[in-house]
Amino acid sequence: MNIISTVTNQGKVRFMIYDEKMTAPVLIRFLNRLLREAKKKVCLILDHLRVDHARLVKSWVQENKKKIKLFHLPSDSLDLNPDQSLNCDLKTNSNQGSVQC
Repeated sequence: MNIISTVTNQGKVRFMIYDEKMTAPVLIRFLNRLLREAKKKVCLILDHLRVDHARLVKSWVQENKKKIKLFHLPSDSLDLNPDQSLNCDLKTNSNQGSVQC
């Protein structure tokens, strides 16, 4: 079980739980859900997963550039990513056993 989520500058959380590996189609599915509810252009900060740079994702972002802009955190900057605590909570409280966060 995995989670992808966002936290707005007002503290509002959007998330999606998924079972499969994080792939370009999974990320795009989440991005489509974000845009569906957005009233303004979305500025999204990503944490440098390999999938963030996939051709399919880049193509999707280009097609939606009026609705979304992606930014990337510096590599190895988990302390700047509030999403990490959500992922840790999910893994700790699911049936996956003991997890070190």
